[in-house]
Amino acid sequence: MNDFTAQDEPRSLWDNLTSHQADRYALVLAAAGIPYRFRRSGWGWTLEVLERDVSRAVTEIEQFNLENPLLEDHRQRPAPFLPPPPQTLTGAAAALLLLVFHLVTSRNGAHEAMIMEAGAHAARILEGEYWRTVTALTLHADARHLAGNMLGIAVFGTLLCRRVGVGAAWLLIVLAGAGGNLLNAWLHQTGFLSIGASTAVFAAVGLLGGVRVFPMEGAEYSGPRSWLLPVGAAFGLLAMLGSDVQTDIGAHLMGCVVGFVLGIAYTLMGPRHVSETRQNHLLLVALAVIAGSWWLVLEGS
Repeated sequence: MNDFTAQDEPRSLWDNLTSHQADRYALVLAAAGIPYRFRRSGWGWTLEVLERDVSRAVTEIEQFNLENPLLEDHRQRPAPFLPPPPQTLTGAAAALLLLVFHLVTSRNGAHEAMIMEAGAHAARILEGEYWRTVTALTLHADARHLAGNMLGIAVFGTLLCRRVGVGAAWLLIVLAGAGGNLLNAWLHQTGFLSIGASTAVFAAVGLLGGVRVFPMEGAEYSGPRSWLLPVGAAFGLLAMLGSDVQTDIGAHLMGCVVGFVLGIAYTLMGPRHVSETRQNHLLLVALAVIAGSWWLVLEGS
């Protein structure tokens, strides 16, 4: 079945398929109504489908192989399709966005007032002003505070994007950062005030550990080493980067913990393959959460 047009950009799923595998996969995709084509490559055939059909095609073929294990040629079993890590500059873009927020919220001597209006004030968060858990991530005390968090979010945000995709990464970072601020507020139960993207930075560190506990590629659990290494790496980074006495260790720790748990939950319950279109939708959701939270601050001021 070849319903591709000149404008279509097919995605290669498997290389070096045998003719028997190609025939079986062709029947599976035809039965599911998924357009496909094969081309010669190396010592066999390469299966190609449209970008929008990648997730469905992988699911259909893997389900077929699970239901018909005796038909699979184990000597030439194709490796599971793994999308290449995205080459993204969104880490740098997020760092620049933090700079813009700092410049806007610091002008005309409004910095202190803005911190009081949008910072993570523990008591007011627990009274229902949950948007503060998000807006506080975009506020910084001074240039040094800002610079460190710009570097951290650029590095760890980019690493997470390469692991789970751009949209999923930034939505997880926003949610885990906000969750860290909420948990920190619950622990303090006072008028404690916290600001800074460092909670989101450590949330990204925790997420990087959490998404490695159960490999997203569907590999089987391989014992304690599969989770001890990411746990040690995540909390080692927490200890190394969060040791300054002037930093909010509680927010850093809570961000890391929430990120780690959320990373595990994402790999267990999230989709194995997220299309580029859906990644863009998730990125828009992350931006909408930030924009909506600030709208609530400005509306109430």
